[in-house]
Amino acid sequence: WKNFNLTGDGEPERILAHGVTANFFPLLGIQPVIGRNFSVEEDKPGAVKVAILSYGLWQGRYGGDRAIVGRDVLLNGEKYAVVGVMQPGFQFLQGDIGVWVPVALNQQQLADRDNHYLTIVARTKPGVSVEQAQTDILTITQRIAHDYPDDAENLKSAVVSMREQLAGKVRQPLIVLLVAVGFVLLIACANIAGLLLSRAAARRKEIAVRTALGASRIRIIRQLLTESTLLAGVGGALGLLVAVWSFTLLKQLIPAEMVLSTGLTIDLPVLGYALVVSLLTGIAFGLAPALQASKIDLNQALKQGGGRTSSGAAGHKVRSAFVVAEVALALVLLIGAGLMIRTVFNLRGQYSVFQPEKLLTLRTTLPDNKYRDLSEYVTKEHARRVAFYDQVLERVSALPGVVSAGYTTSVPLAWKGGANGFTIEGRQPEPGFVTNAIHRQISAAYFQTMGISLRAGRYFDDRDGQQSLPVAIVNEAMAQYWPNEDPLGKRFKLGVPNAPWVTIVGIVADVRQMGMDVPVKAEMYLPYRQISSHPWYGPRDLVVRTARDPMNMVSAVREVIRTVDPDQPVSNIATMEELLTKETGSRRLGMILLSGYAGLALLLASLGIYGVLSYLVVQQTPEIGVRLALGAAPRDVLGLVLKKGAVLIASGVGIGGIVAFALTRLMASLLFGVSATDPVIFLGISLLLTGVALAACFVPARRATKIDPMVALRYE
Repeated sequence: WKNFNLTGDGEPERILAHGVTANFFPLLGIQPVIGRNFSVEEDKPGAVKVAILSYGLWQGRYGGDRAIVGRDVLLNGEKYAVVGVMQPGFQFLQGDIGVWVPVALNQQQLADRDNHYLTIVARTKPGVSVEQAQTDILTITQRIAHDYPDDAENLKSAVVSMREQLAGKVRQPLIVLLVAVGFVLLIACANIAGLLLSRAAARRKEIAVRTALGASRIRIIRQLLTESTLLAGVGGALGLLVAVWSFTLLKQLIPAEMVLSTGLTIDLPVLGYALVVSLLTGIAFGLAPALQASKIDLNQALKQGGGRTSSGAAGHKVRSAFVVAEVALALVLLIGAGLMIRTVFNLRGQYSVFQPEKLLTLRTTLPDNKYRDLSEYVTKEHARRVAFYDQVLERVSALPGVVSAGYTTSVPLAWKGGANGFTIEGRQPEPGFVTNAIHRQISAAYFQTMGISLRAGRYFDDRDGQQSLPVAIVNEAMAQYWPNEDPLGKRFKLGVPNAPWVTIVGIVADVRQMGMDVPVKAEMYLPYRQISSHPWYGPRDLVVRTARDPMNMVSAVREVIRTVDPDQPVSNIATMEELLTKETGSRRLGMILLSGYAGLALLLASLGIYGVLSYLVVQQTPEIGVRLALGAAPRDVLGLVLKKGAVLIASGVGIGGIVAFALTRLMASLLFGVSATDPVIFLGISLLLTGVALAACFVPARRATKIDPMVALRYE
């Protein structure tokens, strides 16, 4: 991928681009919506510069003008002829690509077997599996490694299907959410089944009359299943409406590599799926009540009085079993939600020392042709880059409301790459042992601006210029390359010809750069004034610590950059808080959804317990009246009802705890800083569920203590 500054026909704009071979789009079977694909002649060194625009850039910047084909656009100050506009919704790996240009590899680049920066796309022949392709590619890489041991001794390769590349990372989180949805559906089914059992008991006399008049058991079951299926159908229709409303939230679950090419719609397959699920759900929660209600003793039912109905001990056991299942499933969901909440809290907590809500970050990627370092004018061009950074920092730091400002190659988490090999002074390289570290070029005040603490030595300052001793600051992980030694004063050099020795003058705290849950890697920080080589690691991200809302400073900072270089675009404007939120996006959304499902499950389970105990109190009103008439105290009746509820709750919590202990291990890879079987989470959630469930038991239990014995004895 490349970065281009688009200028010359409006506000400067930073554009992400992909360099592709001429056969890239034909290989994917893609044609531009207007214009044409690249030709083979255009994919050669020295050929005329051409470009294909993305549909979004065409619409947003050029208003969909079809005359754009054939016009020139300025990319990094060079003219590129637009030969086509890509189709809307086309996306390959990244969604924010604005331009495609021919990669035009020269002979030197084609012969470079030591830099692995290209992504190879291939279409397999009919009948060839991924495993077979992997075997073929492995044979090729082994041959290259054998023929060119100096450049490709450790060359590796991996064939990955496009499906796995695009959706592999989200498969497990989606499975967890799917299981959670299934649990909530089961809880809802159990709850409604319990209600239908109670309703069937109330209709016991009606069903007995129908049976006496000749209705068969099958017909009774069919009638009750029709009613439950109709109920499920209405619920499914409302669910589809809620699903449409939730699309805005659910879009965040789409992988970034598929965001343009994937839409959320209610199409025929989804509609059919919803219909089948509703039908099966209606049968699932209606079958048990229907079977129970159809099995009836006519003599007993027709002789029963109108005041009290009973479905017998079997009906009560079924309802109790439903409640136990609800409590168990709710506990599993609550524990899963608790683990995800703890995970997100731990991930964000690593960066709390930054006070991320006070940090503004933005990107100013300098174009190579204007600020080129790799030429015969290295000193002059490096001075231009340094002058740009120095002027921006000086003017931004002087703005009202700005505490400090600093430049870096990349703020944490924004670029998950950028490592460099290095050689340690006085130490021979060990076979099979690679010394490399993340390479970041920074300004003197970067660490203070970010809030990265100094562990030993000193920070950079104005003394560390181009003419002074080359210095570096390393993190604690890189300091481990000098075990049992003080790294301060030790020297190393970058793995390029004629690189100078660099002296370590400071050690700073570790920061996770490559991902919130990726292990800390060795990291070297170099003052940008001293590095005239390695322009691809040059500073691009400006960090500003403010005393007020960082977003209020955007206009002022942008104006400062415009005064330094009117053609320099500013992009990636965000607070550090927003970057952290984006990084935890999928986990955070998963946490929210899982917590929502768990809360709904807790509510349904509580309603289930309340319903069962309320029905039990109604059924046992005469018995309670007798107990009260014989001298039982209200607290005895209260304890009696609560005991029945406590037995159900304890059974559900016990079963749920065992199920959770087994299932949460499957989500271990989604967790950070917390065990999948964390005893605090398990115990705390169990106590929470027990407390809420007992509260649901208290209402019918309290009502039982208010029964008038005389009214209860006349209840029959």
